[in-house]
Parts: sequence; C-alpha cells; structure tokens
Amino acid sequence: MSPSQVKWARFRLKLVFSVFLVVWGILIWRVANLQIHERDRLFQIAEGEYQRQVELRPVRGDILDRSGEKLAVSLRLDSIFAEPPQIEDPPAAAARLAKILKMNRRDLLERLTKKSCFVWLKRQVDPDQAEAVRVAGIPGVGMVKEGRRFYPNLTLAAQVLGFVGIDTQGLAGLEVAYENRLRGRTRYRLVERDALGRTFQDRLSQDSSNLKGASLTLTLDRRVQYIAETALDAAVKRHHARAGMAIVVRPSTGEVLALAIAPQFNPNDYGRYPALNRRNIALTNTFDPGSTFKVFLVAAALDEGVVRPDDKVDCENGAMAIGSRLVHDTHPYGLLTVANVVKYSSNIGAVKIGRRLSPERFFDYMNRFGYGEKTGIDLPGESKGLIRPPSRWREIDAANAAFGQGLTVTGLQLVMAMAALANDGVLMRPYLVARVQSPDGRIQYQARPQAVRQAVSPRTAAQLRLMLRSVVEQGGTGTLAEPEGYPAAGKTGTAQKLDPVSHQYSQTKFVSSFVGFLPYDRPELAILVSLDEPRPQYFGGVVAAPVFREIGQKVLPLLNVTPRPAPPVLASPDETSRAARTEARRSHVAGPGIKETLTVSKTGRSGSPLVALGSKSRGAESRWP
Repeated sequence: MSPSQVKWARFRLKLVFSVFLVVWGILIWRVANLQIHERDRLFQIAEGEYQRQVELRPVRGDILDRSGEKLAVSLRLDSIFAEPPQIEDPPAAAARLAKILKMNRRDLLERLTKKSCFVWLKRQVDPDQAEAVRVAGIPGVGMVKEGRRFYPNLTLAAQVLGFVGIDTQGLAGLEVAYENRLRGRTRYRLVERDALGRTFQDRLSQDSSNLKGASLTLTLDRRVQYIAETALDAAVKRHHARAGMAIVVRPSTGEVLALAIAPQFNPNDYGRYPALNRRNIALTNTFDPGSTFKVFLVAAALDEGVVRPDDKVDCENGAMAIGSRLVHDTHPYGLLTVANVVKYSSNIGAVKIGRRLSPERFFDYMNRFGYGEKTGIDLPGESKGLIRPPSRWREIDAANAAFGQGLTVTGLQLVMAMAALANDGVLMRPYLVARVQSPDGRIQYQARPQAVRQAVSPRTAAQLRLMLRSVVEQGGTGTLAEPEGYPAAGKTGTAQKLDPVSHQYSQTKFVSSFVGFLPYDRPELAILVSLDEPRPQYFGGVVAAPVFREIGQKVLPLLNVTPRPAPPVLASPDETSRAARTEARRSHVAGPGIKETLTVSKTGRSGSPLVALGSKSRGAESRWP
C-alpha cells in the first residue's frame, strides 16, 4: 500500500472509533440520566400504568346514648365498581347488571363504555345484590367494602344526630359538628394490572382497625328522648300545631337528657323529608317568649331590691293605657302582690314592675340569663335571638319587653334560663357530648359541667321557685302541669306571632309554652314544651302544660326520684317570703352583709359536681325580706 492509502485507512479507523465513542458516550449519558435524574418520574409513570389507587371512605365512629345504647352506627356494605377496559361485552354486562342492581340499562352501558380505568356502578348495595353480582362473575366488575351510616332507632333524636351523605360526610347535627372526630382516616384500594389492563392482584390496607373514627357518648337518654318525642308528637297532632319542641335538661349540670322536635324525619332516608322536618328548631328558630319572660323580669326586680314578693301592684282592672295603646290582662285584676302577678300572669302587673327597674338594668339581667347570646351547646346553627339595646326602646317597647313581646329567644335559651332559677341562680352551659372515645378505648375528651355566671342570688332564686310553685297550684295558670307525686313549678306562656306581611302581631297565630322544673324544692329536671300555632285552643296552660306533666310523670321514676305528696298550698305572700328564707338557709346561702364575692361550690342534686364560680354582689341582700 502506498503511504497515502495507509494514511487514509488510519483516518477512517480513527473516524469510526470516534463515532462509536460519541455514540457510546451519548448512550451512557442517557442511561445515567434516566437511572439517576429521572428515576422517580419514570417510576411514577410506570407505576401508573400497572397500578391504580381507589379511595375508600373511612368507617365513622358510633354515637351512643348515656347508657351505651347505639344511636348511630356504620355498617360494612359492598359497593360495586367496574373497570371498562376489561369489559368484553358491555351491552350484555349492562343488561345483566340492570336486573341485579335495579338500575337503568342505558345508564349502566354508558358507564361501562367510558374511557376510564375505574367507574362506580352502585354504592353501598344490600347483601342480596352484592351476592348476586358476585355469583354473576362478570369480568371487569368488582366490589369493595364501604361504611354506610345507619340509625337503628329511626326517627329518635334525628334532629340532634343529623345525617351523612353518600360519601359518609356529616351534613347536619352532631354528625357535622363532630365530623373530624367521627370520620376516621381515609384508606385506598391498590389495583395492579398487566399490559392489557387485566387485574391480576388486589391489595387492601393491611390493618383497617385503626381507620375507624372516634365514638361519641351523649348526655342524651334514649328512654327520656322517646318519652319526650311520644308526648310531643301526640300533642302536635291533637292540637293541629305546625311544629313543636320539648327539651329536658339537668339544672345542676346543663346535661341535655332529651331534645325532641316535631315533625320528625328518618335520617336513614333524609332526602324524602322537607327541610322543616330536618331543622333543629330548638336552636335555629326564635320566637317571642310571651308571659314566660315575666319570671325573669320579677327575678331582676327582686334581685335589685326594687320590689318584695308581698308588695302590692295595681293592675287597673285589666286595662292600662300606654301612649295611644292599651295593655290588657286576660282577666280584670285590682291590687295583686308581686307573687300573684306571676301566679295569675298579669301583663299590667309586669309592666308596672318593669317601670321600677331602669331599662338598662332589665337589659343587663336579660344578658345574665343568657338571652341575646348563644348558649354554646355543641350543635351547629344556633341562633342568638334578638334583644334590642335599651337605647332603642320607646315607652311601649319597655312595656312589651316586660311581658315578653318585641324580643325573640330560642327554646334552648328559655329552658336554660329557667334551669338557672332551679339551680340557685347559676346559669349552666348546656352540652350533649359527654365524652369522645377512640377505637382502642382511649378517652380523647371528657365533658365537665360548666357554669356560665351567677344570674341572680340564691335567695332570689329561692323566692322565684316558690312563686313559680304557685303557678301550678289552684288558681294559677299552669294547674295542668303537675305530675302526681311530683310537685312542680313553672310558667305558662302564650305569645302572639308577628305577621311577616302586615308586620303586626297576629290575632290567630300563637306560640304556646310551658317551662318549669320538678320537684320544685329539689329540682332534678327543667323542661320546656312549646307548640307553634296550635288550634283551636292555644293557651300554654292548656296545650303545653299537660305535655310537661306527662314527661315529668314518666321520666322521674327512671331517675329513681321517689314520688311524695304535694306540700300544702302557700296561703299568702308572707308565707312565700318566709318559705323562701327557710329554703335559702337550707341551701347555706350567705347572709346579709356579704357583698364581696359569692362562691358556688356544691354537689348538684343529681350527684354531679358543680364548678366554682365567683360573682360580684350588688349589696341587694340587705334589702330582701
């Protein structure tokens, strides 16, 4: 070979070697880049090709009553799904599944032919349908377990418990208020597939026991709730009322033993009922309290020392002019004692007692009893009611407020204010959830009775208890309220409703109530019964008081309260004052001259401890009889 040929051959070898070197360098760089820098991204892409995660809803915790009876539970039911790429004959599969699942065939066919790797066919089917799908063995159709909420007592306490949606999310009541506690943890079903999209391995979470939500134990008593609902529902039907409520609480602790609403609904199938049935009107709806509010006016006047139980009030024979308007009593009265103003429910007497208080002081006592603010109960949707500040009151507004018109309250506010009088003047915070417990038995939360404030002194509360006792005695407006063997105390109320069209008080629509406690001298229960628009009878002492009596008669024996004969009727206001002083001494109330602090630290009548509360005294003790 000539030198030029040798030189050319060497050049070609070097060129080929260089090309191979560059190509191999590129390949090595690419491999290194794929293996190191893009490893995670490519792994996710590959995993997505042969794996799919299906979100499974967690199992909600149970809701129990105070004795451990289940009010809401979650059942493990099958939900049917399909993987469209695996369906060999969609029309045939749709026709077969339509018969089993009782669904529209076209809708099923549309789902089975979707360009998707996963579709739900029907959620939470009954066991018979699940077994039929399993026997059919249609390739590409499978099922997974999901939790479905079930309320075994059907309508019982439905407005308190609330309900959940198809994805087991809380939508109302305790179910939404305690959503984070009840819902548990989300888990996933991992499906592995081959290159043709065929499933060859399913893997479920190894341990699902720790995925269940916490359980709630309520203060609610299933037996008391049933008694209250049964009595209320019968009264609503008997008096053709639009709606009604009955609330039963322990005055010394604030525990809610029953919260009944009528009309009812079944939370297992809540969609079939109108919104009115599902609403907890004891918290959300407000109304004029009517004559029940006279109790708190008199409590304020006694506590401030501007009246005594035996002071005389001229009720002007049943009619009194205020500006261009007239205030009437149901019956014409002349001179009445303050105690009898409460007993006979005189509007004119209440107006005159209200005039001895300044509007500012009366407004202050409204706030002390919890009106105009939320009670703080552990349920959603609570209203504050509407109480205008005294700077906006005219003379007629002050008169209306004295007998419970021109302001609005909720049923829960009203019963808790009455419970404060039964509890030596201490206003308690109502609550429904006694404790929250994790699936492994650990207590996550334990409720304790909580005092809000000292609304009035224990001595004033003792005087009011005796006045309210007279309401259910002969001649009072609430004689139908007393259960046999359990002396009661309370107040009737018949409030006109405001017409939203004319903005005037209706002459035909009323809210009729009775609120009280029993036994009156050692109260175990405070109860409110209220009916919305009863007809043709509408007086609270006629339509609501008998429901109060029925609930008390049936519930107190369950609480092991022994019946006893009713005490003798108090013949005069002087005896009322003497009995109030005796009861105050029995309750170890601080005597006159104690003006710095009042400490309430005792055991409630139901045996539950009451928290200590400090309250400034206004020095009115020295003026009490």
